[in-house]
Amino acid sequence: MSENTIFYEGSQKMTTIVARGQKTDITKTNPGLHQLLVGLNWNAPISMEVDASAFLVSANGIITKEEDFVFYGQPFSSCQSVKLNQQAIGGLKQEFMVDLNRIPQNVQKIVFSVTIHNVDKMNQSFRNVSQISLKILNGQTRVEVVQFPVTYGFTNESAIIVGDLYRHSGQWKFNPVGAGYFGGLAALCKDFGIEVAEKPQATPVPQTQKQVVPTPVASPKTVPPVSKPTPPPLNINKIELKKKQTVNIQKSKMVTATLEWDTDNDLDLYCFYVTKDDEFGKIYYRNLGSSKFAPYIVLDGDSQESGKETIRIYRPEALKYVLFAAYSALSNGAGSFYSMRAKAVVDNHMGDVVTAPLLERNDYAYWVCVAQIDFTNPSQMKISHVETYSADHSEASPLLYGDGSFLMDVGQIEFKNEEDYNNYYYGGNN
Repeated sequence: MSENTIFYEGSQKMTTIVARGQKTDITKTNPGLHQLLVGLNWNAPISMEVDASAFLVSANGIITKEEDFVFYGQPFSSCQSVKLNQQAIGGLKQEFMVDLNRIPQNVQKIVFSVTIHNVDKMNQSFRNVSQISLKILNGQTRVEVVQFPVTYGFTNESAIIVGDLYRHSGQWKFNPVGAGYFGGLAALCKDFGIEVAEKPQATPVPQTQKQVVPTPVASPKTVPPVSKPTPPPLNINKIELKKKQTVNIQKSKMVTATLEWDTDNDLDLYCFYVTKDDEFGKIYYRNLGSSKFAPYIVLDGDSQESGKETIRIYRPEALKYVLFAAYSALSNGAGSFYSMRAKAVVDNHMGDVVTAPLLERNDYAYWVCVAQIDFTNPSQMKISHVETYSADHSEASPLLYGDGSFLMDVGQIEFKNEEDYNNYYYGGNN
């Protein structure tokens, strides 16, 4: 599905409609645009309270400072570049005013999310929320620039990262994510390095002491207490695997795996899977998956640039094995995955982060299997460093089998574009 652009007669380009994973330029195609309105909308039951929030994060994915978490209890970022307006107009539920010129250089991304308020007490989820969308408008004219309608449903998720604005080559782009989370706002805060304090236990008052009942103060919401962001240095729960090493970590409700690299090459993350029902398949840029249907795996989208691609596994208990592989398109030319400093990072969102780096040089392979997860143990999952390369110049993909074994160079050939196809079969002469 490609981007759709809506034109109005006698006018210039107005709105670009994008689907999940289709990153699009904001400032490059709109020179001089720096004041934005990022509006969020949804349709929820009257008994459900949904809130929008924004996280200003650095290159390592951690919030820059606690004042840069913008939500109903803190409607301004520390630099005043992002402001929340809960009384949005134009059919939007809530909107953020964003001044790109005032955003500090250490902020690389602004992540926009929606969460269900008081989710633990209300036992609600986004299963009953529809018509979720994000719109980016010119902050001065309110002309719509980009629209991201979330056209698929969710199940028991209580938080959604809708999309993010991020820096790339001196410009700002938009990444439509549409990924669900469990645990509400508190889970998102932890992922972005904000430590959510536990509610203090009430101290019993002795029977002989006179109890003073304070005058109640009206408050529409309880602001989640936050402390300073967790610092990014490694801790004992962060593990970097050595060659062919394996490690067992706690099995969790959701697992995130990212393929990260440092060069401008266009790498692609593939997730081959075997389910408990012995169904086989793969999630990749042509099949982004779904959190609602088996195998409950979602790819955030095709990066088409240096950085990272992210896979989210929503129901690990439904899987036997997954195999993470990286593909380097023929158009990248010869070059080593090692020189790209590529690695797979697996996070169980329970304090365990496992990195599987590529350690070998292989200048002529287009495929490499990086890491594998074995989910067959009911309480743990085994992560293995498998670093295995395809034959030189082979475009055939790997295959994962029902017992967790895999073979290189035996799967389907899938070229990313027609140019790669012609170069492979005709030497570029067609």
